[in-house]
Amino acid sequence: MIKGKCWVADDYVMAYNIIIQEYWTSEIDKVENSKWVMAGVKPEFNKENGFKDQGYTFIVAGHNFAGGGKSIEHVIAGLMGAGIKAVFATSFARLQFRNAINYGLPFVTSEDISIGCTTGDELEYDPSTGAIKNLTTGKQFDSLPAAPFVAEVESAGGLMNYVREKLKAGEAIG
Repeated sequence: MIKGKCWVADDYVMAYNIIIQEYWTSEIDKVENSKWVMAGVKPEFNKENGFKDQGYTFIVAGHNFAGGGKSIEHVIAGLMGAGIKAVFATSFARLQFRNAINYGLPFVTSEDISIGCTTGDELEYDPSTGAIKNLTTGKQFDSLPAAPFVAEVESAGGLMNYVREKLKAGEAIG
């Protein structure tokens, strides 16, 4: 069970705005990338640690979260470094959805969640059942349970580490 405060995004938050272009050339590092998360989304976040310092655990979004056609891994590393444990949206950009899996960050599809939450609401998420509860309002939202694989990848520190661990142990991957 994961509990924490949510930030509600608009529809079509682009990857280009989650991590603005001048930071794409930095090393992929959760701490470094987290400093500028959401800098291009809201003016109040366009300062070092502007988003991170708010203490959000979840992002709630509408359609096409993290779109933009560029598969920059800085976005996912930055979100995780900023303390985000899951992102709930009605839809995601496929490139960043795959990057999220590769890093072990749950990108969870849930219809109507974006209209059932307000920034600052306390949420509770059970990855094993997919249940999302807004503790502030009492509303409940359904999603599919997170694949155990996603938690295993996150625990291993990313897909490449996960594969290395499986190969070293002589286990099947998948």
